[in-house]
Amino acid sequence: MLKIFLLGLLLIFFSCNNPEKSSDSVADSKKQTNETYPARELLIDNGDEEGWGGDIKLSIVSFVETDTSNLYTVQSTYQGNNLGLLVSIPKQKEAENGFASGIVLKSIGSESDSLLMTLAKLYKQPVDASLKFTNALSLAYVNLDMLAKQLGAKDDEQYKTENQYKLFFEGENENDYAEIYLNINTSEHWIELKEKDEEYRTAIIKFLKR
Repeated sequence: MLKIFLLGLLLIFFSCNNPEKSSDSVADSKKQTNETYPARELLIDNGDEEGWGGDIKLSIVSFVETDTSNLYTVQSTYQGNNLGLLVSIPKQKEAENGFASGIVLKSIGSESDSLLMTLAKLYKQPVDASLKFTNALSLAYVNLDMLAKQLGAKDDEQYKTENQYKLFFEGENENDYAEIYLNINTSEHWIELKEKDEEYRTAIIKFLKR
């Protein structure tokens, strides 16, 4: 009986220290939230009121929150094609003025290639079948909400900048530079890529292709 009792204790000990269960618990802690939504038609600003006619809104179809970042998979349809990409927003302490780095634009495959070709058409840039979206591009950015507050904006004022960022594309050469706005609407489930200036179009396509 004593041997059976000791054997039972050993089995309980090893089952509690099973590495597979330990790794599962780690995975669970990293994946805190996972939500999905339907894809919708791409929305394009025609430039009548503001912008340059190249501002687009894509549907958020998946949101995953981890310990270190918020991951948005965005997909929309346009002229019979599926367009999309993955946007990763880091959870980190930004500078008081909102400047930081680490927002990542990542390819999800053929949908991202189609997105790049659509952007090139809207930006009136050369388009060919060889255009491929970069695997992943990490960018410096400014959190416009934090910047506005540092400049004196109050929470109760009409000017709202929550989940709005300006992204900075920077290369080795002085001319390799561009800016674009990234706006995230979590309640209506869309992400907007909004132009800062029409003169940045060529550089943005250059940075986004591989």
